[in-house]
Amino acid sequence: MSKNLRVRIVDFSTLREIEGARSGDDFAALLDAMEFGDTAGMSADELREMCVMSLQDRRPEEAAELILKHDLGDRLRDGQIRNIASEMLDDKMWEEYSDMSLHERLFNVGSLLYEAFPRAFPEPDVVRVRLEVVAVNEAGRAELTRASRESFLVRLLADGMDAGSVLHRLFDEQLAGRPFPEAETIVWTARIDPVDERTAKVDVISSGYWLDALGGVESYESSARAADARAR
Repeated sequence: MSKNLRVRIVDFSTLREIEGARSGDDFAALLDAMEFGDTAGMSADELREMCVMSLQDRRPEEAAELILKHDLGDRLRDGQIRNIASEMLDDKMWEEYSDMSLHERLFNVGSLLYEAFPRAFPEPDVVRVRLEVVAVNEAGRAELTRASRESFLVRLLADGMDAGSVLHRLFDEQLAGRPFPEAETIVWTARIDPVDERTAKVDVISSGYWLDALGGVESYESSARAADARAR
């Protein structure tokens, strides 16, 4: 398959939290669940500080249950919440939980728990990759116009990884063009800013489980396509 895109990794960094993942209202709701009292007039920073301090008044596992119930009570039963709260003491559930659609939200839980209990929970390690992508021909330019599809972004990133990476081992057929619904759960956040008709800046955040294989890579060529094989 022809290489239609030239990719340069502008920045590769590990973060402990995703900026903007929690609002002041989230912290206020958690404080309310902990029966903190009146939070009127508090700034977002003050709400966060009080929330962390209130969580520290509880056992780590109890704090985990409380945050999980707030963040994922719409998706998990009470028994599942108790089990995950216990497992989070030792395991990175944002990488290991069977339902990949919950990984980003589990990371946000783990991030807040680590802030409150850095000795009790695994250190969060989300990866942010910033790319400059240049189309080298008309086919590449056409793909950049459809670059917002998560399947395209995962294929673009995977082209910079060796064949032994997790993405290639688990999704080899999807990377080659088969329908790739899992891509929506692999890409947590993405921003694509066109520079001109042949160049775009791409900013992706996801788990290090998927993206660590790009660490140390400076540039590469890609044949990533936005369309799946059955759609062509």
